[in-house]
Amino acid sequence: MKPETISPAVTFHVSRFTYGPWPIRAAALGLLAAVSPPAGAQETGTSIYHAPYRSFLRYEFGAAVSFQRGSQTGIEGHYRRGAGPVDLAGRAGLMVRDDVQDSFLFGVQARVPFLFEEQSPLRGALVAGAGLDVSGGATLWVPVGVSLGRRLVVEKSAVRLVPYAQPTVFFTSAGSGVVAGVGLGLDLRLSPAFEVRVSGGFGTAGAPDGVGVSAVWLR
Repeated sequence: MKPETISPAVTFHVSRFTYGPWPIRAAALGLLAAVSPPAGAQETGTSIYHAPYRSFLRYEFGAAVSFQRGSQTGIEGHYRRGAGPVDLAGRAGLMVRDDVQDSFLFGVQARVPFLFEEQSPLRGALVAGAGLDVSGGATLWVPVGVSLGRRLVVEKSAVRLVPYAQPTVFFTSAGSGVVAGVGLGLDLRLSPAFEVRVSGGFGTAGAPDGVGVSAVWLR
């Protein structure tokens, strides 16, 4: 991914990135069309959502804490790496609960860009994953969603901001089996090597509902 060129004439501008052949874009659109309503990547059932942009050059790793409905606190670590235009990530952690047994969290995820600024005012990416919440038994989460946002660059600065929204459908082994949610987030890149991410989610009964904060190191 090439670095942005910053115009000295404006305070903010929107970066423009183009990568990924048309077959990948077409595959992403095909997967999207198979899910209704529009679909995130909460593969461990937490309120950590994802922007449609790749922030790193080679890989990233980070830690996140999320505060969920029902006095639940998620503590997770993740590692993400690029594979061509696609990002692949793994995450693991612990869900701490006040009234029931704590559980272990494990998940994997893929993010595939399919919409670019040359085509639309927004960048879009299909995000899908699978994960387990393990405590005695195991609850399966399979989220499928679309992240839509736009990157803003501060003039003569390393600061980048990406506000985004991420409607999501969760297929789960708990409750009704299918729940829907929406995540809203802001990624704030403070330097070429460090980013803070804040997100929150809400939705139907059983969907991740809460807020989360991540600290991410970029390489």
